[in-house]
Amino acid sequence: MTKSAKYYEAIRKEYPETISKDQFYRMAHISKATALHLLQSGLVPCRDSGKKTRRYTIRTDDVIFYLIDRELHPEKYRAPDHWYEGRSGHYTSNATFRNELMKLSDDGKAAFREYIENELEGYGDLLTVIEVVDALGYCDTSLHRWCSTKKLKAFRISGKLLIPKISLVDFLVSQYCINITRKTWKHTLLIKEFLERQEITE
Repeated sequence: MTKSAKYYEAIRKEYPETISKDQFYRMAHISKATALHLLQSGLVPCRDSGKKTRRYTIRTDDVIFYLIDRELHPEKYRAPDHWYEGRSGHYTSNATFRNELMKLSDDGKAAFREYIENELEGYGDLLTVIEVVDALGYCDTSLHRWCSTKKLKAFRISGKLLIPKISLVDFLVSQYCINITRKTWKHTLLIKEFLERQEITE
């Protein structure tokens, strides 16, 4: 049995025959907004009760099929950018917060790193390109470019590009990343929320 087959078999053993939306987005390492897009668009089949709580019921086997097919056809499952507008704190400002991050003290830099680590806590030690795309909003072309130029450390296993979580943290707190002038709204929101927390605790 291959490593992937063992992983999917482990999912079948760990989860019941049907799961909730919350279980789905955690299992798939995607945001709540992305999970909602997949369910409402029919890309991942589900039963919709129309209720305000525990509205969606998803077959675990359908989630496993999605995870397998997502590896082969990632573009098929991407929500359009406008889907996120007005959801999950979507942030539309063009601010990059470069100056604010540049002015951080050593303690502030350590706090920023700890904050990033906590935000990525739900992911495994190794992230796929798809997981990083969902977490930060950058396209896979950008991620492959950063990896090929060694800005973001990664390696391949059986042809799949994997990014160690610690390397992603290193990248997000690096000067190169701070200097990115066209940050995605997800990346910008991540920084904005950290800086707001810093103001509260200072």
